[in-house]
Amino acid sequence: MNDAAGKAPGFGERVRALLDQHGSLNKVAHDPVLTAELLLLVRMSFADRTVEPAEADAFAAICTRLLGLHGDELKDILKYLHDFGYETTDAQAAAMLADLDEARKREILDHLATVAKADGEVDARERRLLEATARRLGFA
Repeated sequence: MNDAAGKAPGFGERVRALLDQHGSLNKVAHDPVLTAELLLLVRMSFADRTVEPAEADAFAAICTRLLGLHGDELKDILKYLHDFGYETTDAQAAAMLADLDEARKREILDHLATVAKADGEVDARERRLLEATARRLGFA
């Protein structure tokens, strides 16, 4: 797709167009706290180096039932997180959550634990991510 000058739209223009089409993706892109939580959830899904179907289902359930995101947009949200969050460390994501009230921070830790436990076992890497996040949020 070319614009009037014969150039393809720039990266920023493509992102804006994508966000305009997708309400949940737009919500994620404009909410750094939500983005940080989702990044940590994705990292938890991959912490044991494989994403089991139960972990993917737990992630989807948290996103749709608890965070109010549209299930049909999760693929686009994951792509957004990959494209824009790949340089964000776990510590940086947790720092975005550190000023939340205690109840919300506990809720986020519960979400992380749900994903970690979804496949029936909590791997040492999952445990370390959960414990490090809890410390960064002011617990333990």
